[in-house]
Amino acid sequence: MKDFKCIMFDCMETIVNMTELPEKSDYALWAFKNSKCEEYFKSFQEFYTYYKRAEKSILSSIPRYKEYDFEDIYVQIMKERHFAQKDGRVLVENLLVNFWKNYRNRCYVEEEIKDTISSLRNKYVLGVVSNFKVKGGIEELLKYTGVREYFSFVINSSEEGWRKPHPQIYVSALKKSGFSPVDAVFVGDDFINDYRGPRRLGIVSILFNKGKECGKGCKKIDKFVELKEIL
Repeated sequence: MKDFKCIMFDCMETIVNMTELPEKSDYALWAFKNSKCEEYFKSFQEFYTYYKRAEKSILSSIPRYKEYDFEDIYVQIMKERHFAQKDGRVLVENLLVNFWKNYRNRCYVEEEIKDTISSLRNKYVLGVVSNFKVKGGIEELLKYTGVREYFSFVINSSEEGWRKPHPQIYVSALKKSGFSPVDAVFVGDDFINDYRGPRRLGIVSILFNKGKECGKGCKKIDKFVELKEIL
């Protein structure tokens, strides 16, 4: 491959893994269980009904790929339940803290990945570009798992305002990196967001395939350490 100068990585399931991959309902459960909200809802199922309705309402009011975060969902729930502003804010903060504790505690980085990015950063500028619905969450996860020092920049969709595969998030990443598309390569586990999306802007991409089938001609790796061999 050509001599690239910058490698951009997806975060979740590329750099950071989880001991338990969440189902859609888990994102609500990890916020609700053992939170103060348990006092105000008959059951988790009732809370989850409000949660899904709030998310649907948000999605219907914003353009495609415009990002929102979990706080937006919680705020919408409080409005629908007609909590006083001060009381609702307390519950929103409690849900945020509770969710984050439950999510973060399930996150880790494999030693093989740490060793690989430690080696790659000696030759390339490394960055992380992630879809994530917690502001500041990717920065904190990278610090929590002990790998933040390897990356020169971090782009989080909930802070950027657009999520992959919207072109703007890749443009912002390039601007932050200081490199042009031809000097960058993107690595991630999602075909749409991390492989096809970057290529539409002229960024070479590599799919972290993890043994799954992908399209014919797809440039891929099955093990993270393979990056050292092909770059």
